Amino acid sequence: MTPKPNTSRRKPLNREKIVEKALELLDSEGVEGLSMRRLGDALGVEAMALYHHFPNKDAILDAVAARIIEETGPAMPVSEAESDWKEVMLSGPASAGRALEAHPNAGWLFLGRQYSTTESLQMLEAPLQILRSAGFEGQDLVDAAHAIFAFTAGWYMLSSGQGGSWSGPSDDAIKAAGAGAPLAASLAPQLRDWGRGMDEGLLALLVGLEARRESDDA
Repeated sequence: MTPKPNTSRRKPLNREKIVEKALELLDSEGVEGLSMRRLGDALGVEAMALYHHFPNKDAILDAVAARIIEETGPAMPVSEAESDWKEVMLSGPASAGRALEAHPNAGWLFLGRQYSTTESLQMLEAPLQILRSAGFEGQDLVDAAHAIFAFTAGWYMLSSGQGGSWSGPSDDAIKAAGAGAPLAASLAPQLRDWGRGMDEGLLALLVGLEARRESDDA
């Protein structure tokens, strides 16, 4: 008997489909599941087929990051802000917070890899433009950017567990310490809660950076 031809047709591969599957793998398997081979297998194609749509893996990761930002809402552009620069800057971490809440494995995409494509550099450009609009220039701008990025990256790496989460004092440690660490014992529940304090801490940093700049200008 002559076999019947397979009339089923696979949907053509495109950028949208690749990004969608990459995000699924990120959510289910973490960044380790985002190899080109693994992504190709999940899509039912050879890994080389992906290179017809993206030049490299970093480009795919940038597209996934952009998709997450679209889902969770971008930070407030400088041109649209009616408030001061500190409120605009705070909107960036707020957007990142929504992204990590929706996609807990996504922290590495934003904070744990070197910017190497135009798309990723554009994510860096926005906060730098905000700082320049606030009057920071030259090395002062770089120092402020380093301080803000380090605070934000450290907070999200710890709170998400991507960087070895510090969860505060354990119950066993508190019992063993007895009366030797009363403050750590009384604050243990709050120290374990990374859901609070991000905005307050970053705002304090921004206020300090602004005060330092104004003092230097005086």
